[in-house]
Amino acid sequence: MKTVALIVLCLFSTLLQAHENPKDTLYFAYDNNYIRTYDNIPNHLYLKDSNGTNNGAFYFTEVKTLEDQKINSKGICLRKFVHSSKYFDKNKNPKLNDYELWKYFRDYYIFLVKNADGKKKYIQVKSSYEIE
Repeated sequence: MKTVALIVLCLFSTLLQAHENPKDTLYFAYDNNYIRTYDNIPNHLYLKDSNGTNNGAFYFTEVKTLEDQKINSKGICLRKFVHSSKYFDKNKNPKLNDYELWKYFRDYYIFLVKNADGKKKYIQVKSSYEIE
């Protein structure tokens, strides 16, 4: 009987985790001056303020790109958003708390709005954090 109860409890907890949904969707304007990419890892999008030290680095991982979507969002400025958040302190070194920013963004659907050839591309990304 204990075994059956344990199995039911495990299945119930798995189902609860499967139903967790992100809070909302955020749209940010793609800023080539603030977002950095590297040729050897093109689907990783690093922020200029990200530390990249032994403490870890925040970056976005590209999930997919959507084109010709009927979304009425230009996207807010990512740099202004990060700089005005509680995770950024210009008086500290490092200025950006990468780990806390990752924790904040991980519960959202995030799109970077990029204008290319007069068309809008919506790049869906997920927040990532890595300690090197």
